[in-house]
Amino acid sequence: MSDFCELPLRTKGFYGVDFSKTLDKIKCIVFNMEGIWMEELSTADLIKRQQERNPSLECTEALIDQTLLAGGDASYSVDLVGDCVHFTVKYYLENYPVSFLFLLWQGSVQEVSCHYIKPLWRTLLRQEAEIRALVEELKRKDVEIAQYQAEGARLNRTAVQTAPFEVERFEREIPVQLPRQIVNVRNLLSSNVHRGCLMKTLDITQRAENTSPAAGAKRPSVPTVQQRSHSNRRKKRARQVVTCVDTARSSIAYDNEQEECE
Repeated sequence: MSDFCELPLRTKGFYGVDFSKTLDKIKCIVFNMEGIWMEELSTADLIKRQQERNPSLECTEALIDQTLLAGGDASYSVDLVGDCVHFTVKYYLENYPVSFLFLLWQGSVQEVSCHYIKPLWRTLLRQEAEIRALVEELKRKDVEIAQYQAEGARLNRTAVQTAPFEVERFEREIPVQLPRQIVNVRNLLSSNVHRGCLMKTLDITQRAENTSPAAGAKRPSVPTVQQRSHSNRRKKRARQVVTCVDTARSSIAYDNEQEECE
């Protein structure tokens, strides 16, 4: 479960909040653009802590799944005790309040890299791969439309007609303008060499999207001349064919993401 809200932590501002579960461990992470605070404890220890805070409420693993891990509406409160952040999360189940307490400590440089910087770079690389795959798909669709037109197809509703896709024009028309950056991330992602180095650094492997035996089979070619079914039938005019190279789709997968954080 992830959230993004305003909190009065070390400095008042917007913070990301994330709860996750791996095997029997519950992890709470609070982060902003400058640092990260976190606690990881076993499910049994979290249940024991809640029983001590509120003996009248039976805290179970199912209750944790219905609240922390379900992504429901929550309210947060912060209490600074020395270097420790007492972070309280409150839910309402059938109008009954259920709260959990986490004792957060500021994360190290390695934890910031593991839980924040590397996931951001992985997301950017995956998004770049998705964009490239979509561009190739649009190009194939343009070739398909051109083939229909070459075979005599016409569009009656010209209001839905589109121009062939152009990457440069599409990027110019994106309604988002980034501030000036010291490190131009876009330049790094546009280079095959740089992307390859980033993927190695982030333990990302590139794989074919469809590895089934049928995926490697060649598509049937479009006939250029219709075959005659009878010897006395006159030969029909050869159709004009627009050819295209079928570019293999690709996606990226993450390896050893959990191991590097341990």
